[in-house]
Amino acid sequence: MQQTLEGKEYVEQYVQKLTHEVKSPLSAIRGAAELLEENVPSRQRSLFLKNIRNEANRIQALVDRMLELSSLENQKILQTSKRISAEALLQNAVESKRAILEKNRLSLTTLPPARARVKGDRLLLNQALSNLIQNAIDFSPAGGEIILRSQIEGYLLKLIVEDHGSGIPDYAVNKVFNKFFSLQRPNAREKSTGLGLNVVAEVAKLHNGSVELENRQSGGVSATLSLPLPRPKISPSK
Repeated sequence: MQQTLEGKEYVEQYVQKLTHEVKSPLSAIRGAAELLEENVPSRQRSLFLKNIRNEANRIQALVDRMLELSSLENQKILQTSKRISAEALLQNAVESKRAILEKNRLSLTTLPPARARVKGDRLLLNQALSNLIQNAIDFSPAGGEIILRSQIEGYLLKLIVEDHGSGIPDYAVNKVFNKFFSLQRPNAREKSTGLGLNVVAEVAKLHNGSVELENRQSGGVSATLSLPLPRPKISPSK
């Protein structure tokens, strides 16, 4: 009975949050559509149509993220698990972001990867690392540098993404992994869906790992995805 009530409350919270987030772009679409019904100059008409497309894309991105996050939260164990090298994870992440890095005039430096292999779902880990890099891209100034590195600490492989942006404001430090929480991007008019880091946290959880973001002393943010490494098997004593 308690699980049923908790499940119902969880769904209600999801619906409330989704409704709240969708209201703003829907209002913008409605407003632009009403203005298009009037006799407006062609230049303004183009701007209103662009606004409608942007807001529709925003709603689509939000729904896609919600479905992705919901699927992850419902998983109890990994559906696919194979050994993956740190080098392969870093290479795939860099390739997936090469176009947007060039578009934003950003450089990405990949330091020599740790010689380690983790066991997990390649697609999910690629998505998590890609989200962390995207977060760094969003908050990096044009012409800035992003550093991608990995290191081994004990039985943990740490995948680290560092940027040189403005960092996390004090009031937001404990909120960055909250659903729908999003900071204004310096080079964008709109905020993100506020779900990208939630996806990273859920992927880390499925892999018995963790993720953390912290401000760097020299400026910017360091995001660390920690994944457990296989422990050596101890042969029973004869």
